[in-house]
Amino acid sequence: MIATCAMAARWGLAVALIWGTAVGCATGRTSMAYVAGLDSDSLAVVDTATDRVVARIADVPQPWDIVVSSDGRTIYVGGKGRTVSAVGTDSRIIIDRIAAGKVPQAVDVSADGRALFVANAMDHSLSVISTSSRLLLARPKVGALPVAVAAIKNRPAVYVVNYFSGTVSVVSTVAYRVVETIPVGMFPADIAVSPDGREAYVTNQGPGTVSVIDTTRDAVVAMIDVGTNPGGIALSPDGEWAYVANAGSDSVSVIATATDRVVATIPVGRMPWGVAVTPNGRKLYVTHQGGEAMAVIDAAARSVINWIALGPGFGMSGVAVAPR
Repeated sequence: MIATCAMAARWGLAVALIWGTAVGCATGRTSMAYVAGLDSDSLAVVDTATDRVVARIADVPQPWDIVVSSDGRTIYVGGKGRTVSAVGTDSRIIIDRIAAGKVPQAVDVSADGRALFVANAMDHSLSVISTSSRLLLARPKVGALPVAVAAIKNRPAVYVVNYFSGTVSVVSTVAYRVVETIPVGMFPADIAVSPDGREAYVTNQGPGTVSVIDTTRDAVVAMIDVGTNPGGIALSPDGEWAYVANAGSDSVSVIATATDRVVATIPVGRMPWGVAVTPNGRKLYVTHQGGEAMAVIDAAARSVINWIALGPGFGMSGVAVAPR
């Protein structure tokens, strides 16, 4: 749900379960997974070919959500303070700290890569930032406690998920204002957009559902029952499958997007939150809130095939995949 992927999300169990993210895919044969260490102020870099940690990036303040730029050269990391960290994927160093609103925890980029969108949880706003100048273009107000954001690539709009309002704000990227408000379920937590931009999938923690939004009409067209306290969500690169991390039932729901039905449930570790898919769609990476190891799922077999140790005190939240 960005030019090259994304997914993200956010605050809670109504506090404990909601801080986190999801996200991402990109293009290219090889890729790296970037894992946010909420408690360690760092990112872990995992080679998806070997499932080994190959680097650590320090001094990233309380990272929660990660998105990959459209050219794959930069990742943007939302955190608890007032800035978004921009990290070079080649250098693996912080190249900028971008001013945003209060608690800029959720991030996404426009399809053309020119704009960074930041959901500011504590001042109920969306920062629109130029990726070239890193300057603020606009900051419209949205709903209460925005915790996820997704650019809609087939139209000039951004969807902002409002946790306390139970809504999605539709923000025009031409007028920089809210042009529509879509009711979804209670305590919506994350969002993923189909590759063609025609559907958006929103997890709702309250009822344990996923709302399916027709983006051409800005209307909910289906509600899908999943596990308890669903958080992060990601789509396969071909858009055929949606993967939902159910923090309350320690599982990942697999949704067939053609029918909007759950076709499989994969047991994983305690309190799964972030979800990312590799560019070839063969693997899923699932983080666990506050955990020390990340699950690797074989998408075809629909089972956990590996665990990647990230160390005591790492405190996983979001994950994204970027090309090497």
